[in-house]
Amino acid sequence: MAFYTVMIPPPGSGGPREEIEQARLLPETFTWSAFVLGGFWLLFNRLWLATVVFALIWGALFYVQSRFGLSTGALLLAHWALALFLGFEGQNLIARKLARQGWRLADVVEARGLPEAERRYFERALAGEVVPPRAAPVAPARPQPAASLPIIGLFPEARGR
Repeated sequence: MAFYTVMIPPPGSGGPREEIEQARLLPETFTWSAFVLGGFWLLFNRLWLATVVFALIWGALFYVQSRFGLSTGALLLAHWALALFLGFEGQNLIARKLARQGWRLADVVEARGLPEAERRYFERALAGEVVPPRAAPVAPARPQPAASLPIIGLFPEARGR
């Protein structure tokens, strides 16, 4: 059984039902295409910063090989390590990109495959079990006078206990 991270679009992209319908399910598994294709997979998924870092690491490895005589075996080992990293963290990179764009974590679903994960998420979400998190309005904090707050040491959250 695999776990799927469910990300919903940012607020304002429609009502709750539209947000549920636009959800993206990202499997928490090894990404073989990222392992094999590397930089092309990053470009395909529009992970621009990760692509630049990937290219810089590749360039640095080839520079070290030509400048300092890094052995071919060490260079191959470094490339395999980079490919393994992309394979294990590929879906996490996509989830972080979506989070930076305002997408929110709605649920984590356990299922055998993507169709079953979608079915489970939609059943729970449409039944009202999964409520997409809304940004709560932030009220400005009013400072309280120092005499009214009992403080023990440097921990004001202790409330005098």
